Amino acid sequence: MKELRCLVFTDQEVVRAVLDRRRRVKDTLPVGTVSKIAYHRPEGSEQDGIETRLTITDDNGAVTELGLPDTEVTAALVGYCMGRRIPLPVASDKMLHLINGALTLMITMNFNKAPRLVVTAGADGAGAGPGSGGADRLSPKRRVGR
Repeated sequence: MKELRCLVFTDQEVVRAVLDRRRRVKDTLPVGTVSKIAYHRPEGSEQDGIETRLTITDDNGAVTELGLPDTEVTAALVGYCMGRRIPLPVASDKMLHLINGALTLMITMNFNKAPRLVVTAGADGAGAGPGSGGADRLSPKRRVGR
């Protein structure tokens, strides 16, 4: 069994997440204002991710384009969610997809784990005696000195 969660981000949230992450890890940023954001899925079988392109215009009107790989944008969006206290499972697959032109973080959790064995005490009380090692955790003997 698997669980799938989708978090859809606005362009403003993607830009904020990427810029915040680049400042935090001290990556260089072009000077100017982000004027456009575009998403591109590269062709070819070896490239599965979505490339994000930021178009940055400086005060003089010069345009710089910044291409960001899938992994950097994914890390930025995970950090953005953590900063906004949106709970994300650690043991999950996180991938970027485009849904109706919006960047979406898809989180897949796999529940194919071995079932837990639950042991209950029998009706005759076997295993619950003081000599069996199954003493109650809240017994007065265990609470003394705490």
